[in-house]
Amino acid sequence: MTHGTTPRWRTSRHSSNGASCVEVLEADRATYLRDTKQHGQGPVVHLDGPAWSAFLDEVARDAPSANGAVEVTATAEGGRTVREASSGAELHFRADEWAAFRAGVLDGEFSPGAA
Repeated sequence: MTHGTTPRWRTSRHSSNGASCVEVLEADRATYLRDTKQHGQGPVVHLDGPAWSAFLDEVARDAPSANGAVEVTATAEGGRTVREASSGAELHFRADEWAAFRAGVLDGEFSPGAA
């Protein structure tokens, strides 16, 4: 892990509670995403540095996925599905969860080194 500290999972300050959010961990020069609704038992999506930066840019612009590492698709209910290209791992977020995450992205909460 980086710099002798123990990394921890975190959510956006825009999330209303810690039980239904996009959760992010920066460790080993990579970033990991998971869904707090899975209580640490669900899939985890991995992005290396360049893919994470591209992903954040796409989320901020609400643009289609083009980073090659993950594909984000909108659900009929306004949420998002995040699918990792290499493993097929999928995360499913409700509209309010994704909106809180996106607000955090726009505020720079998840920029590299912002932890």
